[in-house]
Amino acid sequence: MKNGTPLSAQTEEKTVLIVDDDHDIGETLRLVIGDQTNYRVVWISESDLALEAASHLRPSVILLDYAMPTLDGLKLFDYLQQFEHMRDVPVVLISAKYSLPHEQLQKRGIRLLRKPFDVDDLISLLNRLIT
Repeated sequence: MKNGTPLSAQTEEKTVLIVDDDHDIGETLRLVIGDQTNYRVVWISESDLALEAASHLRPSVILLDYAMPTLDGLKLFDYLQQFEHMRDVPVVLISAKYSLPHEQLQKRGIRLLRKPFDVDDLISLLNRLIT
């Protein structure tokens, strides 16, 4: 215990959940975020697996690919909102598409990061979102 706060609460690990079906992008994000931050990084390549894992994952921020085969990032976001512990987690949609439902993203409070993006911009965004 330090300053009245249990040590486990002080050293709580911050987790970035990446959901992207592209192996190269997912692996690159996992490595870059892992190398440049102290955050734990979990990469899941399928939206169905992300839903299965949602019951026990407690991410600090979620990076969602928009274009995925089973569920697009917006639909996956909506399903994740069924889990109470996911409702206040900041979400960043990553996409190269220009025809995105911007109004729906704004309505849900989802941030957008366009591919290709600068790694420094990504790390800066993560640091702002993770408290």
